[in-house]
Amino acid sequence: MIINARKEHLNDIYHLMCVLENKELNKTHFEKCYILGLESEDIYYYLYQYEDKIVGYISLYVHHYMHHDCDTGEIVELVVDENCRGQKIGSQLIEYVEEKARYLGLEEIELSTSTYRKKAHKFYETHGYIMNHYNYIKKL
Repeated sequence: MIINARKEHLNDIYHLMCVLENKELNKTHFEKCYILGLESEDIYYYLYQYEDKIVGYISLYVHHYMHHDCDTGEIVELVVDENCRGQKIGSQLIEYVEEKARYLGLEEIELSTSTYRKKAHKFYETHGYIMNHYNYIKKL
């Protein structure tokens, strides 16, 4: 079942973000960002709950870019607990967010994924996403 994230889900989502990044994240920074996101009108957090356990998470950020004709969406994080992968949870989460984006009248959804995440690339391509941008970063 897909539900809206709430403040009390902070630790569950923190655990999933650590799984996604394969490291322990700065929890103070995470908490600050999570609470700001919950308070934002342009950020949506959704959880996949199986029985009483949170096993999946996705976020949708709405962007208001001047170089687009309409607002756009961005999937910033998508993660499924390692023990629950292969059960279509990620597919359900991404389809849920796509429906939300249509409801909001968004022009498109974009996302970034690391070059080494080959399974993620295949997953997104299977769901109709195409790679048509380069994403550059510079460590500061």
